[in-house]
Amino acid sequence: MIDYMTVLEMLSALERGAMTREALATRVREQLNVLEPKVQAFLYVDPEAADRIADPPGSGPLSGIPVGVKDMIDVAGMPTTGGSRAYHRTADEDAPCVAKLRAAGAVIVGKTNTQELAYGVITPPTRNPRNLEYIPGGSSGGSAAAVAAGMVAAALGTDTGGSVRIPASCCGIVGFKPTRGRISTQGVMPLSTTYDHVGVLTHTVSDARYLFHLLTEHPGDSLIPAADGRAERPRPGERASHDRLLAVPWDYIRERTDPEIVQIFEDALGIFRHLGYGFEAVEMEPFDEWKALQLTVRLPEAYLTHREVLEGPRRGLLQGDLAERLDPGREVFALDYLAAQAIRREKIADWTRKMGRYAGLVMPTLPCPVPKVGQEQVQIQGYDVPVWDALVSMTAPWNVVGFPAVSVPCGVDSRGLPVGLQVVGSPMDDDGLLDLAAQFQAAAGIRL
Repeated sequence: MIDYMTVLEMLSALERGAMTREALATRVREQLNVLEPKVQAFLYVDPEAADRIADPPGSGPLSGIPVGVKDMIDVAGMPTTGGSRAYHRTADEDAPCVAKLRAAGAVIVGKTNTQELAYGVITPPTRNPRNLEYIPGGSSGGSAAAVAAGMVAAALGTDTGGSVRIPASCCGIVGFKPTRGRISTQGVMPLSTTYDHVGVLTHTVSDARYLFHLLTEHPGDSLIPAADGRAERPRPGERASHDRLLAVPWDYIRERTDPEIVQIFEDALGIFRHLGYGFEAVEMEPFDEWKALQLTVRLPEAYLTHREVLEGPRRGLLQGDLAERLDPGREVFALDYLAAQAIRREKIADWTRKMGRYAGLVMPTLPCPVPKVGQEQVQIQGYDVPVWDALVSMTAPWNVVGFPAVSVPCGVDSRGLPVGLQVVGSPMDDDGLLDLAAQFQAAAGIRL
């Protein structure tokens, strides 16, 4: 087991005098010195971070707590590169989400590695702290690895198709993507302005909720569009009418999930059953339909963001085949883009109605065991599936509709690697979702 402390454990120890701030600074410094050369979670580490932990510049509910920030999010005085040689600038000011953390007293230890331009699920060169032969997931893999390794107590990530929840599952921690717009994306390098979310990575749901309440924007800043183009404004904290009933998309799960993962998921359902919850099967559209909506919207938005690089001399600085994977965004017709947005609005309205019957929806975060570094395909139900398609198949739909979703550790597989449970909530019911996930985590008693 990796030696780590949660945010709330750190705060409690400091308040009780069980740990001094100097001891916390020493702890963080030692974790970085020992583990960072192996895990490679950080692109940049602030050389003065430990001193700030020992002597925080201000007070607040996160005073002196070490936090990492994904290298898609601006931190004043630190580089923002999006994990790419094509971009390199020093941010002049904090993104609003970072400013809120600093105002609460958090110490930004550094910028964590991201898959280049947040477009992928592997995050090289970062390794999984649970086993260095395996990927940490992505694209917020550096943030997840830094938290899992105990180098920071929490981290910010971005999530466009699962990029907070996927690495959380791979690394055995909690990854929370709130309702779209609940945490500001201002000051964040965009991949898709429609699907981008800022999320948090922590060891516990309680920590995720604590940070979320410090980071969240006013509920009115996030509107869920209805099918007719109007905006529905669900009441924050509003619980489903059937508050002991959980939706399970069984056909979707069984069609595309490794049998070992299904068994671990069924064991997790047993914990919910013990807590007094019942289950109802719910139909979920095929993955190909969700994937088409993701690509038809995401690709032209990504191309527009990075057009200057893709069409200029810096194109050659993009690694591997990234430029070729972004190029199709130039060919998407405006009518196709607008049609996809209309279908997306219909799905938001449809799934908002569906979720009104339930306290939440549960499914595996990933359909397969954590892939090894360099592995390009995984085998599911006898078929070879590209790693990217496999890893986003359970998470990307909830970016399309913008609903809150959290990955919570629910066990380990036969190789001793973590398996995550994804819990999805109704739009704007982030607190209700976190309540549900916290109940599960407390009852499961899993500490990896």
